[in-house]
Amino acid sequence: MDRAPAIGADGMTPLVGDTAVKGDVVYPIPGGIKAGETLAVAVNCQGAGRLTVRVQPTDVSFQLLCEKGKVLPALNEIGMPENRSSGSLRFTSGPGLTWSFAAGWDPNPPERQ
Repeated sequence: MDRAPAIGADGMTPLVGDTAVKGDVVYPIPGGIKAGETLAVAVNCQGAGRLTVRVQPTDVSFQLLCEKGKVLPALNEIGMPENRSSGSLRFTSGPGLTWSFAAGWDPNPPERQ
């Protein structure tokens, strides 16, 4: 939890990230939301409970179930449907969770099937 996931190795430029986070937190997305782009959010979590990530002001969210004694990694890529001058990532964490994350725009997102 002392390092954010390394999304830069996949050709993404990290926009925002943090380490050893506990509790509920909101992080602004620098430059806002870009229509037609793919936002990648990588998260590592540890502890028993649920972590919810919301991309605001959109309706997009995802949940992670974290386990005690394990560091569980996850990567979600989300296509953005419209421009927004501002945006943020809202993390809602269950008690006892520690997590880290990195987010960036993916220039080479996987093809939809």
